[in-house]
Amino acid sequence: MTVQRLLNTFGWGVFCSASWTWCIGMFLPFLLLARYGWGGFLAFFIPNVLGCALFGYVLTPKSAHAVRTRCASLCVWFSLATLLYQAFFAGWMLPPLLAVAITVAALVVARGVSDARWLLLAVGVTAVSAFTVDWSRVGQLTELSSTGSSPAAGLWALTPTIALGFVACPYLDLTFHRALERSPSKHAFLVFGVAFALTLLGVATFFDSATSAPRTGEALTLLFAVQLLFTVAAHAREGWSPDRAHGPRRGLWVVGALSVGLALGWVTRLNPGAPWGTGDELYLRLLVLYGLVFPYFLLLRLRRVPAWLTVVAICTSLPFFELGFMRQQTHALFVPLGLLLVLLTASLGKWCSKEPLAA
Repeated sequence: MTVQRLLNTFGWGVFCSASWTWCIGMFLPFLLLARYGWGGFLAFFIPNVLGCALFGYVLTPKSAHAVRTRCASLCVWFSLATLLYQAFFAGWMLPPLLAVAITVAALVVARGVSDARWLLLAVGVTAVSAFTVDWSRVGQLTELSSTGSSPAAGLWALTPTIALGFVACPYLDLTFHRALERSPSKHAFLVFGVAFALTLLGVATFFDSATSAPRTGEALTLLFAVQLLFTVAAHAREGWSPDRAHGPRRGLWVVGALSVGLALGWVTRLNPGAPWGTGDELYLRLLVLYGLVFPYFLLLRLRRVPAWLTVVAICTSLPFFELGFMRQQTHALFVPLGLLLVLLTASLGKWCSKEPLAA
């Protein structure tokens, strides 16, 4: 492998790591550490790192193209939902002017940066993020409590749903598909896994076990800011990209998703008693998109289960996710998982395509 190929492989791996460091990776570890201790972090860390890294080894260019073709609109909705989620988090967590500046800068980057500069930007963002972390604290992570505010038994029921989301969602992420198309080697996803694992460990060092909350300050704000900028820019580019979009008004959907997300974040920041709950509660409710809605649509779409039946299954599952995520009755999450298994099993007969997914 030539030096240029090595550099490009490394660059695309770091690109994926930066684009996958969402508000999920930057905040959910704190909630899981508070609820379940060190075990909660591992239940998040292991399937997340493995799920995204395996994407590049499981898919071939042909099977990746087949997934994008069969799930084209779902992939676009995935990017739009991700934009809304990141904008909500920025509006909720960051000062309003900074949240607006990040959003505007991300849109500028999305429209005017070439592939080569994207890789340089990814390396720069990753370097800045690493600079914010006090790496001397990594060794102290093993000293964190193995228990939290919730019974440890509840984590066993929560883990399958977490794993399903992190294993399934990468296949809808158009930034990953772009990296798979452009990278000279699939080993970019090995670089991705290592870089992302280090990023998550860095995020965990901000957790203060004494208060069961993150240590807020300039360092964490900077980490949030640079990573949100990159993630928003990367997914906005996919929304605007002519080879991804279908219609001249796709840019309006991108701007609309960001605007709605910012508005939700600001209202939540100014009014913690909003009808949809506190910031933590809305954050977890939006997370259901990635634990329920997108994984179920992806798996059932690939098995050609009728869309109306998929919608019914998701709507039926929502109350159980409310119990599992909001009321911490995690055993309720086995019900939607069982429903998904029943539909997938049934699809092997009536709805199963006789054609292979990839030629």
